[in-house]
Amino acid sequence: MKLAAIPMLLIGLCIGCTATGTVTSEQLKYTQWQLSKVDGLAIPASYTASMSFIEALQVNGFAGCNKFFGEGELEGSNISINKLGMTRKSCGANIDEFEQQFLQALREGAQLTMQGQQLVMQGEQTFVFIAK
Repeated sequence: MKLAAIPMLLIGLCIGCTATGTVTSEQLKYTQWQLSKVDGLAIPASYTASMSFIEALQVNGFAGCNKFFGEGELEGSNISINKLGMTRKSCGANIDEFEQQFLQALREGAQLTMQGQQLVMQGEQTFVFIAK
């Protein structure tokens, strides 16, 4: 009887994480995300952004005009990217401004939650990603 309780406990724990939206470094490891919405609005095709998480929460991606990389730190459900580096191109005022807002959220830190198949990054703005 005790052995039957262990799988039920594990299922309950997994359901609890899904229901609360809690994100762990293990859930992020080796995942790729494509930005789909900012503040509830779909982004234009020209404003593409994405990010990938690899071993030890190393992060890399595309911020709209430039590629970026850094070391992610997850404290509770808040993520911030330290040692953020990037290429230095300009793609016009609108895309450059969008990119700076996105990178600022990564630098300053934002709360991460999983909502279904979406990764939501909530800081000053809300960025919604879908799995790639």
